[in-house]
Amino acid sequence: MVLSSAVEWWQEWQLRILVLTSLFIQYILLFSHYARRVPILRRYRVLVWIAYVSSDAVAIFALATLFNRRRQTCDEERSNNLEVLWVPLLLIHLGGQPGISAYSLEDNELWKRHIVTLVSQITVAVYVFCRWWSGEKTQLAAAVLLFILGVLRFAQKPWALKTASFNSLQSSTVPLTSAQREYTREEYVEAAKRCVLNTKIHIEYKHDMDFMFLDQSAPYSVRIEELTSFLKLEYKHAYKKLQEKLGDTFDDMYTRNGLIGTGLGTGSFLLLPFLALASIVLFAKSRKDGQDEKDIWVTYILLCCTTVLELYVPFLAFSMILVPRIFHFLDDPICGWHNMVSQHNIMSLCVRKKKPTFLMKLATFDFLRELLNQHWYIQQVPTAYHISETVRRHMEDGWKKCICDAASYKSFSALRGQLALRMHHQLAWTLKMPLDESVLVWHVATELCFYHPDTSPQRRQEATQGSRSISNYMFYLLLIRPEMLMLGTRSALAKLATDQIFENSKGPLDMTEENLAQEILNMPRLTLADDMISNASKLAKALMDLGSEEERWTVIQGVWVEMLCYSASRCRGYLHAKSLGEGGEFLSYIYLLWSFMGLETLADRHHMSEHLTFHSQGRDDQSAEGDMPPV
Repeated sequence: MVLSSAVEWWQEWQLRILVLTSLFIQYILLFSHYARRVPILRRYRVLVWIAYVSSDAVAIFALATLFNRRRQTCDEERSNNLEVLWVPLLLIHLGGQPGISAYSLEDNELWKRHIVTLVSQITVAVYVFCRWWSGEKTQLAAAVLLFILGVLRFAQKPWALKTASFNSLQSSTVPLTSAQREYTREEYVEAAKRCVLNTKIHIEYKHDMDFMFLDQSAPYSVRIEELTSFLKLEYKHAYKKLQEKLGDTFDDMYTRNGLIGTGLGTGSFLLLPFLALASIVLFAKSRKDGQDEKDIWVTYILLCCTTVLELYVPFLAFSMILVPRIFHFLDDPICGWHNMVSQHNIMSLCVRKKKPTFLMKLATFDFLRELLNQHWYIQQVPTAYHISETVRRHMEDGWKKCICDAASYKSFSALRGQLALRMHHQLAWTLKMPLDESVLVWHVATELCFYHPDTSPQRRQEATQGSRSISNYMFYLLLIRPEMLMLGTRSALAKLATDQIFENSKGPLDMTEENLAQEILNMPRLTLADDMISNASKLAKALMDLGSEEERWTVIQGVWVEMLCYSASRCRGYLHAKSLGEGGEFLSYIYLLWSFMGLETLADRHHMSEHLTFHSQGRDDQSAEGDMPPV
């Protein structure tokens, strides 16, 4: 009896629940723009992903349910005519929200599939409406307006996806040219060095930098204009420029921001709210005799909430463009990109593994505990500006003191600690490892030095803002984003090192990170000659033997800055663009900064030609791979 009553209730309310659920999903997507860009809301991105994936499915299922219901009850009275009015509203929901046209970069490439969905669902909607509509004329007028609104909103979706697809962006990029003649690499290095040494040189730069995220390279003459323009900016304004560029790239690739630049797109954004308002007025004036009161209330909810969405959408769309421009000259940047740097720490991983948190205890399987330990406890620290400032000084010093010709220009881009260790040859063995091993060894060694009793509290505080923050970020890349750290990076090394520490630790379950670091320093060397933890302990002891605390942490910071720049310059622009859809990575700041400062990116290495002669090739290669000129 209870089961039959539940079935009857579900049959009556099924369609209402589906359309209201579809509406609720649209409101989640409306505010997804903020959840995807603000690091503190990163844990809510799962909800955004579920809403994005299910939005089309729920709306299509509601259309199919309505079609089946009308076919089964086509001979019934007019009491359910309002259900047919929900058809264009479901088309509006299928159009999604402008703040999230794509969840990932790959979604933009599916625009052809969405065109097929557009044609098929509009065909079904028109058939259902024409076949079973029998309402009065005022409601018909409201339905026609809603159909226009739904078709326009739905059509925006594949249009936006195609506009933001990688191939479309590459084909639409205007080849960058300069009024000056093209430079050779040697001439470019000489001109760029003069620009850095003499910042009074002024060249106006008028190009957009979209090519950096498209794995394209600009001519050397354009790079000179870019470098000169960027050097004119103070550190704070230069950092704001990086923030704005990341924010604009996110809007162009993951929202419908690109449509606003077209007359048709702008017109549709402005027209849709008036269509929604007019449909409410017409429905309110229509006669509703004999219609189900529940359906009337559901229709009012759908119309009013949809109108609120349409009124808010233009405000959101234009604010993404106008607000950052209005506040461009404020000292505190807003509406750009966030100032957070992701942090992971091997000591924290081991401590939580020894004594699992309450959330980890709830996980039944070991692999779930590992996933929680790695992905749930990622921290965010607001050190992006401080690190960017340090990195820019490193780049300026490179131009002034290290780069003197094409060979040294190429060598500077290949540094990953050699410059910082040029006076400490006893530590150079750590740079002969692959990059992923070197990052892991230096990360553990940095932690051991940080928690060493001889490290002063003041130095610990300074390291938290600088070298240790970079160390934790590089370990985060190794563990979570190995493809961005370097091609072929083995993220399993982090788990291997964590297991080594866990298996050899004899301390209590409630030990702190500092206690664990002390225990590692006192551990005997393991049997494996290439054991990473033993190598890290050896490196930490060698660092502690350096002359002074200031010298020690200067070396540590120098190595990390070079590794950070090396990783950023070797990462594809496509991967930087892809990471923006998941909150972005601080590495993209460094990538932009590296390019703005005129240094060699991965695209430059692949696209820019070199003038080689066979008789001097060996000498050039030796020069390119040799030591840098002394600073």
